Amino acid sequence: MQIDFKPSYKQHLAWEALEDKLTEEVMYGGAAGGGKSFLGCSWKVYRRLRYPGSRGITARTRINDIKESTLVTYFKVLAAWGLKMGRDYRYVSRSGAPDSLIFTNGSREIFKDLAYAPADPDYQRLGSSEYTDAWIEEANDGVPEKAAEILKTRIRWMLPEFDLVPKLLITCNPGYTWVRTKYVCDNDEKPVVLRPDQKVIQALVTDNPDKDFVRLYKKSLEGLRDYDRQRLLLGDWNAVERTGGEFYESFDNQTHTGDYASTYDVDLPLHITLDFNLTPGVTLNVHQVRGKEVTQIAEFNKHNNTPATCRAFMAKFGRHQAEVFIYGDPAGKQGDTRNEQGHNDFTIVVKELRALHRVTMRVEASAPSVSMRGLWMNEILAKQLDGITYRVDRKCNVTIADYQKVKKASDGTKEKKKVTDPATKVTYEPYGHSTDANDYFFCRCFQNEWRAFQRAGSSKPTVGTRADVQQRAY
Repeated sequence: MQIDFKPSYKQHLAWEALEDKLTEEVMYGGAAGGGKSFLGCSWKVYRRLRYPGSRGITARTRINDIKESTLVTYFKVLAAWGLKMGRDYRYVSRSGAPDSLIFTNGSREIFKDLAYAPADPDYQRLGSSEYTDAWIEEANDGVPEKAAEILKTRIRWMLPEFDLVPKLLITCNPGYTWVRTKYVCDNDEKPVVLRPDQKVIQALVTDNPDKDFVRLYKKSLEGLRDYDRQRLLLGDWNAVERTGGEFYESFDNQTHTGDYASTYDVDLPLHITLDFNLTPGVTLNVHQVRGKEVTQIAEFNKHNNTPATCRAFMAKFGRHQAEVFIYGDPAGKQGDTRNEQGHNDFTIVVKELRALHRVTMRVEASAPSVSMRGLWMNEILAKQLDGITYRVDRKCNVTIADYQKVKKASDGTKEKKKVTDPATKVTYEPYGHSTDANDYFFCRCFQNEWRAFQRAGSSKPTVGTRADVQQRAY
C-alpha cells in the first residue's frame, strides 16, 4: 500500500514503536507544533486500511474538540493519501457530533469523549466495545488516568487474527498531570523508569518537517510568557507557573538554563556541593567555574545515602584529571548513628572520591544566613552581581524545579513545607535541598564577594541563627 507520509525523525521513531511487536504504550509529546495530530491521524488511517475489519478509537476530553480540531487533520490526511469521501470512506455523525469514519474494507475509526461524568465514574460507556488500537489526543487536557486505564483494557479486537499487540498512543503537551508522573518524572522530579512495553518520544516544534511552519510557529511561541514558553516551545515538563512569593524570584528558565553538559572540561576543576537527607535523598550537584562564570553540568539525587550518591558521581566523573573541590551543608560534619565512630558524611565523601587526582574540602563551619544568601543569589541571578553568572544544564531537573518552586517564608527564609509519602508514610521536605547545596557552594567559592555583600547591605550576622541552620533528617 502506497501512502504519502514523510515523517520527521521523531515521528519515525514513534511510528516504529507503534508498529513493533513489543511496545504497547507510546507517549508522543513535548512542545506544541511537534506534529502530534498529524502522526496520530496518519497512523490511524494506515491501520484502518492495512487491517480490514479493524476497529480503532480516537478519544479526547470533549467530543467537540474532535470535531473542531482532530477531524480537520483527519480529512487533510485522507485527502493527501488520495482517499475520497463517498468512494473510499464515509463520515458518520450523530446530532452534529462526530461518530466514526467507516472504510470500504469494513474498518471503522470511532470517536469518543473521555471527560469524567458523575453518572458514569467507571467509564461503563467503554465497557461494551473492543478496539484494535487507541489514540488519546491532548491527554493533559482533562482526560482522567482511569479513563486511559480502562480504555487500554478494551484494546483486543482482532489482535490474534492480525498478529498484533495492544497499542495505545497518547499525545499531549507538557503539564502536571498523571501523564507526567507515569511517563516522564515523579513528584520528586526523578525520571520514571519505563517498562519494556512503554516508549516516550518527545518532539519540539523544530522537529516538524514543515520548515515554513516551524519558522512562523516558533516565532509565535517565543512571544509567550515564561511558563507557556517553557512548555510549548521548549517542551519542558518541569515548567512551573509563577504564583508569587518565590524565594529565587530572579531565576528565569530562558536565561539560566540550556544545553551545557557538553561544556564539561576534564582539565578544569570540578566543584561539587552536597546536602544530606534520607528522604527525598542525598543531593550532589556538579559545577565548573571559568573566572566568575558558574556552569552546573550535572546533579545526582537518586540515592538516600552518601556512599551510593558518591559512587554514582564516580561512575560519571571518576576519570576527571583536575582538582575536585567539595562544598556542602556544614551539618554533614557531624557524626550520627548511621556512621562509624569518627566518621561523618564528608569523611565518607573523601573516602569514596579517593581515586581522583586531588580532593580539597571547602566546607564552612556554619551555614550562611538563609535570608541574606537569598537576597545575594537573587542579585546574582538578576544582574550578575560582581560579574558572577550562573547557568544550569536543562537535564538537571531537580535543581531547576527547586529554583522555581521554593517559596519565601514570612521571615525571609525558605518555606519548606513537608509532605508525606503515601507508600512509606515518611514525612519529608520535597524541595529546597538542591538550592541549599548550591547556596553553600556560591557563598564559599565567592566568599569575598559574599562577605562584601553582607557588610554593605545589612547588619545581619554572617552565619545563620538557630532557625536558619535546621537539622537535616539523616
